[in-house]
Amino acid sequence: MDPKPSDSNHPPILPRDRGRSPFFHGRKEIRTTFRRVLYGHRSLNEGTTFLLQGPPGVGKTALIDKLAKDAKESGWQTVHIGTNTLWDIDDVLSRLGKGGRQLTGVSGEIGIADIGHANLSIDIKGAARTIIKILQDQKKPVLLILDEAQALGKEDLVPKEMKPTVGNVLKEIHNGDLGSPVMLLAGGLGTTEAALNTLGLSRIDRSCDIHLGRLDRESTCGVIRDWLMQVGGVEDDPSPWIEAIAEHTYGWPQHIMSYITPAVEYLCSNHHLMTDEGLEFVLEKGTEYCAEYYESRAHGIDKEWREALARAIMDVPIDGATTRIRIIDDLKQSGLTQEEADKLFNQALEQGIIDQRDGGEYGIPIPSMHNWLIDQYAKNKSQDIPQTPKKLPPKLDQLLPPPNKDDPSGVKKDKGDDRGYSKGSGEFSMER
Repeated sequence: MDPKPSDSNHPPILPRDRGRSPFFHGRKEIRTTFRRVLYGHRSLNEGTTFLLQGPPGVGKTALIDKLAKDAKESGWQTVHIGTNTLWDIDDVLSRLGKGGRQLTGVSGEIGIADIGHANLSIDIKGAARTIIKILQDQKKPVLLILDEAQALGKEDLVPKEMKPTVGNVLKEIHNGDLGSPVMLLAGGLGTTEAALNTLGLSRIDRSCDIHLGRLDRESTCGVIRDWLMQVGGVEDDPSPWIEAIAEHTYGWPQHIMSYITPAVEYLCSNHHLMTDEGLEFVLEKGTEYCAEYYESRAHGIDKEWREALARAIMDVPIDGATTRIRIIDDLKQSGLTQEEADKLFNQALEQGIIDQRDGGEYGIPIPSMHNWLIDQYAKNKSQDIPQTPKKLPPKLDQLLPPPNKDDPSGVKKDKGDDRGYSKGSGEFSMER
């Protein structure tokens, strides 16, 4: 693939199905809320936790990247950390661009390897105080950025002897007790808040607890348009391709990239020309990539358990939700024990096959993934499931109505809101 570059001095932009996105639309209210939180806590000289939760592929990492840039523009020092940063003093100093470290109660600068050789022990409370002191001594307000934060809930990730240190550091930041503006921006799956709670964090402020879902229609079309025109090199009106691709993505950022990848590949190999055959290729390959994505989400779950899960959710409407108890009961009706049903439910939640809604119910986050699970593992009863009607891709000679005069983008706008988090109805307005 050789995308048409706008400047020969810049390398081509390649589509990726995770991570940072060169083209970002939407999430305006979340970004506004985040900037307000930054300003407020800097004024109060204290910190807090800002949490982004959502299923895999919903665009957490891309949004975190944008929020980090917003923080930098607001005068904050942004520091990407790992889970070990919360207890490893060397790692804290390294990420802050500093040298060796000074242990509380130990003279001289000493590293982790030195501790092992000298048979020295670290005072756990002293380690926490040292990390906190390091953060307090920064000249600028500090934003600590932890992606995949749900990993903190894994049993063996944090050494048992270091969990008190991690808990103390997190609580000091979260409760604003450092006496300086230090914030934690944490992103992860829907299990992240529960993981933080196990380490002693109290309830997260409602305005700082964001549940991500799909993009609104306008933002979806905006991302697709940017890829087609700026990377695919399309010079004609891309509206037919935009509308056709958007219909298949359900506003899901990862799905957008599943269709954009073959779209850019086709356009850059065919003189940047849109054709009916090209669109057919894009939709076919994009559907294949989405199925591969669903298969990866179910990795590690035996077929029998996948079938049990499919039967458990087959009566739940697309975009609908049900309770954990009902899903567990249905799993047990398929022959699973209570322990097995609990394990399968938790695994499906951790791997993003199901997600939690604001009302405490659970459902399949993407309509097409709902269809895939039923079709693949409960085919004999799939005719009873309400399916999302499939739309045929428009022919290029079937032009869309002219854009609204007040809409310079030429993309028909949807009237959905742009808040970027759910209100329990199953309708979202989100972005990668």
